[in-house]
Amino acid sequence: MKRSIKFIVGFIFVFIIGLFLVIRNLTETNNGKIDMYVALNLQIDKLINPKSIEEKSIEEIRSYLNMNSKKFSKKSIQFNVIEDKNIEVNSNKIPVRIYKPESDTKLPIIIYSHGGSWIAGNIDTHDNVCRKISQNTKAIVISVDYGLAPEHPFPKGVTDVYNTMEWVYKNAASINGDEKNIALVGDSAGGNITAVVSLMTRDRKIYNIACQVLIYPSTNIFELNTKSWSYFADKFSTSKQEMEKYISLYVPRKEERKKPYVSPLLDENSEGLPNTLVITAEIDPLRDEGEAYGNKLKEMGIDVEMIRFNGVTHGFITMDKITPKADEALKQVSLYLKKEFDKNKE
Repeated sequence: MKRSIKFIVGFIFVFIIGLFLVIRNLTETNNGKIDMYVALNLQIDKLINPKSIEEKSIEEIRSYLNMNSKKFSKKSIQFNVIEDKNIEVNSNKIPVRIYKPESDTKLPIIIYSHGGSWIAGNIDTHDNVCRKISQNTKAIVISVDYGLAPEHPFPKGVTDVYNTMEWVYKNAASINGDEKNIALVGDSAGGNITAVVSLMTRDRKIYNIACQVLIYPSTNIFELNTKSWSYFADKFSTSKQEMEKYISLYVPRKEERKKPYVSPLLDENSEGLPNTLVITAEIDPLRDEGEAYGNKLKEMGIDVEMIRFNGVTHGFITMDKITPKADEALKQVSLYLKKEFDKNKE
């Protein structure tokens, strides 16, 4: 009897030690610790669906990336007024989805650019994100279904978002919007496009932007040489090889990737840009370049706020099913936007 008890106690002890080692291996990285529940879900998914883009067609890669954007997302929240339409600018038709809160007064407008490595993502993959931002800010959100590479390489996506902003300025009254209170928001590749459209807007000096929000943005696609790329590529996120493939489809000529309208971090003059919020994820290859861009704008005298969410990975704002930090981040984004919109009313 005593021998059986000792065996059971020993087995439990070994099991606990083994479990501890497995969890530590799952959650610890070379430069940070990922939240356990997030790590378990990502690792289980990796075992069930091993990723490889080798020998896959663009449509297969796009389908895989779109599926990943929605895999850990809850069902979309209820939202009353949503309109899908094609807006026309300079003979080009751009599909958009417009989220309109009910109001008797003119509302601020947010132009949202989705992520997806410039080759994937759409207004459906980020539908719940846009619903939440519109609900939290009581502002109109216009999600842009911009042209994707390789069918539409740079500058098509940037041009679509800029043209959407131009349409908004000219047609704000038709959607009960305030053309004097427009913000640009984007995540990942959409964060890159948002930063670029802000640069274009400053350079062309036609329109004014209330603020911009960059959520784990890609800001330097000429070189993937930051510490976070060496720390976090592939384990819980995109590998360098995959990212380089996506970049080559978006901007085929490497020399062109040095241009500020492709890599905004490389812009020599960051003055005159709007107030900016930068959101980053701790366990993310893009973390350092996003924070470097925020710091660069600060040095140029731009009013910048930066928030890093620890324990989560790239893409976490669409992972509300496995981490509460998804909604925490969107609440921070919404509070920032409301604050900036209120300033613009004064």
